Amino acid sequence: MRSLLRVPLAVILCVAVVAYGQGNSFDRVRYNGGTIPSKVDPKEWHNQLTVTSDLITLKLKDGQSLSIPTSSVTGLSYGQEAHRRVGTMIALAVLVAPVALFGLFHKTRLHFIGIDCDDANGKHAGLLLQGDKDNYRAILEALASSTRQPVAVAEKDREFVPTQVKTTVVKDGEEETANSPSSSHPGSISVDSTPPSADVYLDSSFVGNAPATLKIPAGKHTIRVSLAGYKDWSKEITVLADSEVKLTAALEKN
Repeated sequence: MRSLLRVPLAVILCVAVVAYGQGNSFDRVRYNGGTIPSKVDPKEWHNQLTVTSDLITLKLKDGQSLSIPTSSVTGLSYGQEAHRRVGTMIALAVLVAPVALFGLFHKTRLHFIGIDCDDANGKHAGLLLQGDKDNYRAILEALASSTRQPVAVAEKDREFVPTQVKTTVVKDGEEETANSPSSSHPGSISVDSTPPSADVYLDSSFVGNAPATLKIPAGKHTIRVSLAGYKDWSKEITVLADSEVKLTAALEKN
């Protein structure tokens, strides 16, 4: 059965190899449904998502993996809009793994993230993921930066999307308004730490582990670097459009 499941995966999204390298990696991600045939429980967190400038790679707990070229991504979505968009694939008969409904009426906000894309044959494919409260903002930022796609979001969910992410607000299933970041020409900040692998925060939102390269809209921002057993390091910086800045946080022990 496992070998049979791998065939549709290769057909649908063409590339079935894990691509690791420079990029942002997240290991607390749920796969709630889409075009990957998988028996992984949609409540299971331990799947890995890696986002680079060229590839979005998802490695599921059952060993399956796929890589989606960022150039093939046709849309991103968040919240109930993500659930709605991926769910419509049922009607298109392309949904292989049923969309999990367990979170729709959950009392606690669940952070659904949708990725729409085309395969090599021009057929629609898509994934419904879920980030946790500590990483979903960073996931949205990484996906939006690498794909250059706005995030479609219902008006009631707009406040949960980072302000630096370009969005398209949806009302009654129709896209009405586009909200853009403060600048269409962001700056780039590379953050490293000593010791390495410290947590990096942008304006209080976790964005990954050092070393990390951040695309940030022009304006004032605060970078904070944190590691257990060390004092936090922070720096306020004014980012200029198209600028490139390198920061190294030398952490002091408590």
